[in-house]
Amino acid sequence: MTAVLELPAPPLPERRNVMLVGTMLVIVAGVTLFGGLLAAYFSARNATVHAGGTWAPEAGTLPNAALAITYSALFLSSFTAQWAVSAIKANERRQAYVAVGVTLMLGAAFINGLSFCWGQLHLVAGADNYASYVYAISAVHLFVVVAAMLLFVVMGFRVFGGQFHARNAEFVASATAFWHFAVVAGIAVWWCLWFLAGGPTS
Repeated sequence: MTAVLELPAPPLPERRNVMLVGTMLVIVAGVTLFGGLLAAYFSARNATVHAGGTWAPEAGTLPNAALAITYSALFLSSFTAQWAVSAIKANERRQAYVAVGVTLMLGAAFINGLSFCWGQLHLVAGADNYASYVYAISAVHLFVVVAAMLLFVVMGFRVFGGQFHARNAEFVASATAFWHFAVVAGIAVWWCLWFLAGGPTS
């Protein structure tokens, strides 16, 4: 009697872009978070102004120059982050090292600049609604920037180990997408908290 040989089971289909999809979901959650924080900020501001109270300090007392330089550094880091992606897809590891390093330096410059601006504000968290919201929103954004920097540190070590190339750059694309989110969120925070000097009245 002839033995029947069983064919091996077919391999499971490979799941593609799982990390990138997960990153997009995190970004959507982050957009919702910042949208809620800024909506609460404007709501509290309008309620204070309508009640005849004072919301923000005089525009001239804000460290506008330092704030502009601080957030400009963060804005520029978006270009260097994208440079890292292009360098890895082109298999240019040296350029990738430089791009990752410059991006991290700009992120560190933003953190240093923001801490300096906090000191120049002379606000005490919890003293009033304005101080509480300013510190809460800017601190949450700072946490997002630190998280993006940690992703880039991991990416830098993996680039150094030669783990990425043109066909294996999903982690790079995910980390860069999150970095871009941190930059866009920073622009929104700068516009609402600092550029508008407390936001528009209604």
